[in-house]
Amino acid sequence: MNETLFAGIDIGATSIKYGLIDAKGNERYRSHTPTPKNTRPESLFAKVVRCGEQLLIEADEQNTTVNYIGVGSPGSINIETGVIQGCSPNILNWVGFHLRDRMAEQLNLPVFVDNDANCAAIAEHRFGAGKGHRNIVCLTVGTGIGGGLILNNEIYRGVNYCAGEIGHMVPWSNYEDPADGQILESLVSSRAILKRLTERLTGNITPAFAAIIGDDLSRLTIRKLFTAIKRKDEVAHEVLISSAEILGTALIGLVNAFNPEMVILGGGVVEGGSIFVDTVRKTIMARALTPATADLSVVPARLGNTAGFIGAALLGRDNDDEL
Repeated sequence: MNETLFAGIDIGATSIKYGLIDAKGNERYRSHTPTPKNTRPESLFAKVVRCGEQLLIEADEQNTTVNYIGVGSPGSINIETGVIQGCSPNILNWVGFHLRDRMAEQLNLPVFVDNDANCAAIAEHRFGAGKGHRNIVCLTVGTGIGGGLILNNEIYRGVNYCAGEIGHMVPWSNYEDPADGQILESLVSSRAILKRLTERLTGNITPAFAAIIGDDLSRLTIRKLFTAIKRKDEVAHEVLISSAEILGTALIGLVNAFNPEMVILGGGVVEGGSIFVDTVRKTIMARALTPATADLSVVPARLGNTAGFIGAALLGRDNDDEL
């Protein structure tokens, strides 16, 4: 009897990551491809289907069996219908797309679909930093901010499947100026951090950044921000610290409300170094309720950018005896 592998696809704003894992979570194949710049849903769908086809080809070459494909996508997703039902700001015109049924028809295989951050939370809970813990808040801080909630060992999706949209929380609001009621994603995502950094450096570039990017601020990236921090650049340090404090402040409410055992932080903004996670942790611990933090850990994600497709591959596990 052929070994069973589990196939997952993670649709991101910049790239589509996909792969195969075995029943113990070991990667057996991994690849990625750029997300189409064309915003038409059909262009994106065609590329996702090709990723699925490649997974089936790879499984066949390994003489293994794939019983279904899981897909993680931005936006809130009705898992009963497989339809993208709302809020996918980083992939335009995606809302309303019947992803599950159309993929199943193309691949002639059952397909399971869920929010991409939910998939990352599922993976971290099953095989990553959250393994062995029952109640977890999981965030990915990158181009946007995604979130997933594990409550009593199960992903919590909410009544209309949109729970965990932490990036759309409003940490505070200036009621005299409603425009200041910004969502968390507009304050702490990589785009927001780089915008804040650009504003600080415009007309006053520091020696560290001058050595890294010259005078071209369009070359700023999160990776270069962390390089500047390693070179003791005060502006880079201040921008990152203030961003982490905003995120930590926003998470205080979640910690007080859900009393999780663990907050897991992943994504490109986290992967550059420990300073971001350390600052988020200190902010929460200093201001959240003492009982809520007594057994709380705030840790970096363990699975990196593979968490999305690994979690997607686990979506059908309740229907598969191998998991």
